[in-house]
Amino acid sequence: MYVGDAACAACHANAAAVYRQHPMAQSFHQLTSPVAPLDSPLYNAATGFSYSVLRAGRQWYQEEYLEGPAGKRLHDLRRRMDFVMGSGHVGRTYFTTQNGRLFQLPLTWYRQHGWDFSPGYEINNARFDRVLPDRCLACHGSYPRPIPFLEGKYAALPPGIGCERCHGPGALHVAERQAGGGRRLAAGRTYDNTIVNPARLPLERRLDVCEQCHVHTTVTVLREGRDAFSYLPSQPLSDQVAFFKVAGSIDIVSHADRLRQSACFIATRGTSRPLECATCHDPHQPPPALPERSRPCVTCHAAAALAQRLAPAARRDHIASADCVGCHMPRVRERVPHSVFTDHWIRVVTAPSPPQPPRRGAAPIEAYFERDRAGPEAAIYQGMGAVVYASLANDGRVLAKAAAALQGALGADTTRGEAFFLLGLAYRQTGKTDAALRALEQAVRIDSNRPDRLQALARVYERAGRPPAAIAALYRRALQLQPALAWIRADYADFLHAQGWELRADAESAYRTALVEQPSLDVAWFNLGVLLTEEGRLPAASDAFRNAVQLNPFLAEALSDLVEIGTTPHAVLTVR
Repeated sequence: MYVGDAACAACHANAAAVYRQHPMAQSFHQLTSPVAPLDSPLYNAATGFSYSVLRAGRQWYQEEYLEGPAGKRLHDLRRRMDFVMGSGHVGRTYFTTQNGRLFQLPLTWYRQHGWDFSPGYEINNARFDRVLPDRCLACHGSYPRPIPFLEGKYAALPPGIGCERCHGPGALHVAERQAGGGRRLAAGRTYDNTIVNPARLPLERRLDVCEQCHVHTTVTVLREGRDAFSYLPSQPLSDQVAFFKVAGSIDIVSHADRLRQSACFIATRGTSRPLECATCHDPHQPPPALPERSRPCVTCHAAAALAQRLAPAARRDHIASADCVGCHMPRVRERVPHSVFTDHWIRVVTAPSPPQPPRRGAAPIEAYFERDRAGPEAAIYQGMGAVVYASLANDGRVLAKAAAALQGALGADTTRGEAFFLLGLAYRQTGKTDAALRALEQAVRIDSNRPDRLQALARVYERAGRPPAAIAALYRRALQLQPALAWIRADYADFLHAQGWELRADAESAYRTALVEQPSLDVAWFNLGVLLTEEGRLPAASDAFRNAVQLNPFLAEALSDLVEIGTTPHAVLTVR
């Protein structure tokens, strides 16, 4: 289906060479060049950890450490910087790999500031445990080869945003060219229908090609049956996702949303030359220099014509060499730290942009697509969006209200697996175990081949006191679908451990298998240590506890009734 950029470059060498200089082509790649130095460590007040960037040989690392009295280090943990996301135009964030799975690192380099915490880390420091979501890679990279049900790990991971992101799968196009000896068109055809040429698409479908990545709202809900990589150019984007934004907000990726509010867009959308993304942005060329970026404006708004309409005092600001973009598309500061972005709402700016409403909390959200405002599925997707939004806000009252709205929208509909899954998670989070059980059972009935649904139902079954055999069957089915889901296997190990002595060997095996796949699971190491302590296997328990505390020094406090801490800070020496 996908052939990669090298196959495109075989015939389109010049275009490929120029495109490689475009920021989109440099949006994701392995780290091979030096990184900017960090002059002094950054302190995370929420956790007490400090972070630095250092070099060892030819490798770069991000380091986490904890200092005790008199500056003595009590904890030190390093992760290698393996991949970089971002061209550097705004910033670069970094990822480490663990058994091939990508995890975001705590520090990001911002062009206007230098090093600081990655977005969100100043509020919730995920340390080295934030998995790269497929949704992020879907816009910052080419089409990878995902491993089923295992976000952040891919069988193939091409760099940058490639040709097929906008032109669609190239296999048919390449095969026809090869079969025809390089002939551009098959006999009898006036245009090439083996590849998507966005210029030939209707305006809305052309915009969709750009909006697949240049609209990203506070809440994104995938349509039923879709995944992060299933959108194809020429398809309606509204068939892929439902977008919900905070009313009145300007999101970091709101270019198309703001452009649609512009008088220029509204006035020309029905003409043969509508204002659209490609009017100003050539996706095959690097962004234009400052003097060139206003050229599309003067094709309609020539200086001579403006001089006849404007008051004399305003004419000096509207000469042919004026920077139209700088005045009529002002730079705005958004929620991404240390970053400003061009507001694509083209207008006469009479006052600064108003303060942004909070992204999470009481501010209402509104649908981006018309079908989610008034279509037959609108109430269901509005309910799903509200549940996701309330979960992000961590507001139980709002979440309970959103769950009730989603339940009402579903009514007698028993076909919406993802909606029932979200509903079950919402009920579980608000402590409504019976309602969570019913919703998650329905989600599993609709699709029993989803490990996340099976695991969620198993956890609710545990809370509800369901038979252990039923719970174990759910865990085993989830792990049969994807054995590398270490976090589910660790949950299964906890469940087996709780069943008593007869299943301890199975529990230990599950812990160790999970930790081979993901050695950074600190709680799994700790719980393995507890199991080994109960069995009297003290040296092995000490090793497990030592690994747990090395990953998370705050687990040492939980060891106070189990272990003696030696003179080496936080090193577990013996088990009582």
